[in-house]
Amino acid sequence: MSSSHSSMLTEAIAAARAGDRSRARELLSRLLRADSSNAEYWVWMSAVVDSPREKVYCLESALRLDPTNRAALRGLVLLGKREPQETELASALKMPHRRFKDADVETKTSRKMARETEKEQEPEAAPIEMPERGAFGRVLSFLGVSVVTIAVIAAMAIYLPPILRNLIPSRAAYSTYTMTPSITPAPGTPTATPIPAATRVVRTPVPTEFSSTPIALLISSTSTPTAIAGASPYNEYEVYQLGLDALVAGDYEDVIERMDEVISYNGDIPEPHYFKGEAYRLMEEYASAIRSYDAAIQIDNTFAPAFLGRGRVLLERGSELAINDFERAVELDPTFTEAFITLGEYYADNQLWTRLETRMLEALEAGVRAPMVYIRLSEAEWNLRKFELALDHALEGSADDPSLLEGYLAVGRAYVSVATFNLDYGLYDPAIWPLQTYLTYEPEDHRAWASLSRAQYAQGNYASGLQAASLALELNDRYAPAYIARGWINIALEAYEDALQDFQAAQRFGQESFDLLYGLGVANYHLGEFEDALQYLNTALEFATEVRTIAIRERKSAEIYRTRALIYETNPELINDAIREWEWILGLESVLPETRAMAEQHYAELTGTGPTRTPTPTPTSAPPTLTPTLASPTPTLTQ
Repeated sequence: MSSSHSSMLTEAIAAARAGDRSRARELLSRLLRADSSNAEYWVWMSAVVDSPREKVYCLESALRLDPTNRAALRGLVLLGKREPQETELASALKMPHRRFKDADVETKTSRKMARETEKEQEPEAAPIEMPERGAFGRVLSFLGVSVVTIAVIAAMAIYLPPILRNLIPSRAAYSTYTMTPSITPAPGTPTATPIPAATRVVRTPVPTEFSSTPIALLISSTSTPTAIAGASPYNEYEVYQLGLDALVAGDYEDVIERMDEVISYNGDIPEPHYFKGEAYRLMEEYASAIRSYDAAIQIDNTFAPAFLGRGRVLLERGSELAINDFERAVELDPTFTEAFITLGEYYADNQLWTRLETRMLEALEAGVRAPMVYIRLSEAEWNLRKFELALDHALEGSADDPSLLEGYLAVGRAYVSVATFNLDYGLYDPAIWPLQTYLTYEPEDHRAWASLSRAQYAQGNYASGLQAASLALELNDRYAPAYIARGWINIALEAYEDALQDFQAAQRFGQESFDLLYGLGVANYHLGEFEDALQYLNTALEFATEVRTIAIRERKSAEIYRTRALIYETNPELINDAIREWEWILGLESVLPETRAMAEQHYAELTGTGPTRTPTPTPTSAPPTLTPTLASPTPTLTQ
């Protein structure tokens, strides 16, 4: 590449990062006219064109020139124009957790020295122990290494600005300064008609080898432009607008210099102090950040963004007072999107699921429709075992912003839980792709591996399911759902002793559920431990009869009756009890087809009659007396 072309590409990258897509397209068009055989130009162009058709054309062009171009391949998978490789899951299992170092940032020596001199003259804030790195530091670390690769550089054109904006609270009432499109439109802003959750399509999984490219690459956003938080219309101060530009561009020292100049003109407005605080926070200079936020609050104690900013700093420094500032920010501005999202993250990190559910519902009632609000609500509902609601809200949030990784986990995990609770095996299939996509980027999340294991078990992919469950347990050896998933796979593989050990481990580390107790009953049945099996099955039946939905209650009860009937059939003295269990199954409306077929077959063989549907009424509140008539307290059951 000639020096002039290299310089032009650098300028195009800078324009793309700043959100100036038209300028980036103009420069890339000139580069392609000069050299249309450069795959790098085509990949970059795909990141700044508008329509999916144009994106596909650019990526196909890059792929023709370089068939191994990872960014192009991955982009085409995301757009549904390429199928993922079958080896993607195996690759993910081997993928190490990435640790990135900070990128080198060009410093402005004179400004830094001036600030250090200023800091020496200021009194120090009370020392609070700080963690090594903040969340934003990790984001910067990621971006620092990303610039090494073409694919990630391309992705940053549309990925970096939303990240920066997510770290800046939005308060539409204060602002007119419009930035590039945000993933969280302000409440009341017209958007496209939402897609009904039932019709939304989960995207294809992303090949693991392309995971160095952020997921935001090539995913079209339907969000509308929104304003930067706390930015009041001080149009008479050009330097104020320049400071906001510097904040979006990540030039935090310039932000501080510009806002200091605004303060010299008018020190009685909170916004410049707040933006100084944001710059200090993002530079991890927390004492200076708190001083700036405090200055903004002293000027206007109703200025919600300053409370949010100060709360974020307090949280980074390990202070329990952070929650007070988060709650205050929401109280002052009930439509404050970023405050609700930050509050939701705090509650999720501390596993306060009821509070999280309450706050996210309040946000929706106030008109806050940010995708992350739906996803956090789904997380709370999932942990509160409200699986149907969790699935609905996960689909809502993920479909509105498919670049949010948390959405893929929420959707996949909710599908698995609904399928497991309802005994609806058809719902496992749509869980596979979002879970694989999530694990491409987060291969050390034991929750996702456990859910994927259970979905693969339902599909009959036992080897992959065992591998996924084992990895989940390597990451967290006390995670009960992973033991349950592996237990059911071992049942399918007839490794009954291993299955029993898995279910017993799940019993030690998790809560009792129908799924777990039924698994213990089935494992003991296959091992010939009939008395233990009956004990677990009867307890599982108690869980089944507590289900409000009649169809699900009947489906679960039928599975218990089936296993108990098989146990009774092992002892000739208990054949009548087995017949009764099969009769109960035949008297139910909602039964798994294979269970009904087995009941008809066994009933006919035991009674000498053809399969028939008995008029036995369906239990609606409590099952009939289930204890079989036995000749002795401990009957001899033979296999």
